[in-house]
Amino acid sequence: MRVARVEPCLNCKGSGAKDGTQPRTCKTCAGTGRKTVTRREGGITVQQITTCPECVGRGQFIDTPCPKCVGRGEVEREEKLTVKIPAGVEDGMTLRVPGRGVASTDPRGKPGDLLVIVRSKTDPRFERRGEHLWRVETLEVADAALGASLEVPTLGGEVSLKIPPGTQPDAILRLKGKGLPHFGDSERGDLYVRIQVHVPESLSFEERELYERLQSLSRKKHK
Repeated sequence: MRVARVEPCLNCKGSGAKDGTQPRTCKTCAGTGRKTVTRREGGITVQQITTCPECVGRGQFIDTPCPKCVGRGEVEREEKLTVKIPAGVEDGMTLRVPGRGVASTDPRGKPGDLLVIVRSKTDPRFERRGEHLWRVETLEVADAALGASLEVPTLGGEVSLKIPPGTQPDAILRLKGKGLPHFGDSERGDLYVRIQVHVPESLSFEERELYERLQSLSRKKHK
């Protein structure tokens, strides 16, 4: 990943002034960037602190700005980082990369950390629920009634799923260990397959004869 972060300008060492020159201290606030007004009201001393109107809170003036940072004292630098994503990381999890954040305003201070929020891209084959994956498969009526063998995609390639005879619509079949890894260990979640049954909207002459025969047998069975 590429990250842009602000760090002190090396050309002026963060002062904002051109090499060989120094910032000029504001005389109004003596370099504090604040203006303090003290007054007494009814025996009580009231102190009001506001931003210095002369230097607008900077505490100094830069008469000859550094050409590299244009007097800001800091520059934006882009760097390329490799961030290791742990197996089974949850969507929305935050990873910490020490020392790759914004530089400290204190010359002796350490930079902050870079926080990387991980988002999972959607996969048209699966729905993720934690470490488990879900998928919908559609069967023909005959396959649901008689049973079948179905090739189902997994993260490691296609596997054969046995459809038991008499499988009902919305039945859920499980492929153990075919989901995502558990975060922090070697165990894996499961792949759950929800079964839908396709009812044909139009029938050929031969199919209609077979369905009518099946309907007749079913009515006799339930008399």
